[in-house]
Amino acid sequence: MARIILQVAFCDKDEVKARGGQWDPQARTWYVPEGVNPTPFMPWMADAGQLNVRSPSYFVAASSHECARCRRSTRVHGFILPKGHTLLNVGDDEDEDEWEVGDEPSLLCSISQVTPEVALRVRALTLDYRPGFSRSGSYEWLNYCEICGTELDDNEVFCEPGMGFLAFTEEDARRVTLLHVPETFGAACGSYSFGVALFEEMRNI
Repeated sequence: MARIILQVAFCDKDEVKARGGQWDPQARTWYVPEGVNPTPFMPWMADAGQLNVRSPSYFVAASSHECARCRRSTRVHGFILPKGHTLLNVGDDEDEDEWEVGDEPSLLCSISQVTPEVALRVRALTLDYRPGFSRSGSYEWLNYCEICGTELDDNEVFCEPGMGFLAFTEEDARRVTLLHVPETFGAACGSYSFGVALFEEMRNI
């Protein structure tokens, strides 16, 4: 059995280590080694039954944001899905759930989990966008200031015009860079956009 990639908040690392999990410093991720029973690690494994967004490819988006604590500009990251991704529309009954195709790009936020492959890809790019407990107590992917380590306001990064990823002008949009990842994507998220403002003006790298 191949090793299983885990999504571990910093505050949980000692518990994962005590259960036999190991840290890979090159891949920058915790994992369940081959031959170790994965059952005790279920809290840190992606649950396919909870994923409500999926796509054959995705963009890791990067932008800048002013930290409220140190007042310095810091990089922030997020996920944008190209048109053709699918979103789970939950009905009143389970048999009414339906996957719908998104005909425009979507920006995701309030993400509680992503598939291990996506988590591994992000960790190769940055350690400042990672799962953790927000100030409100919810467990989700959060941006942290790369300078002072402060948790950044998710609403400002993703929802305020001209800040982070919600472009208000072409200049705002050009601050956003897009790294296209031609790999499958899966996530459980609480909020996503229908269309991304000035998406065509964002810079592919």
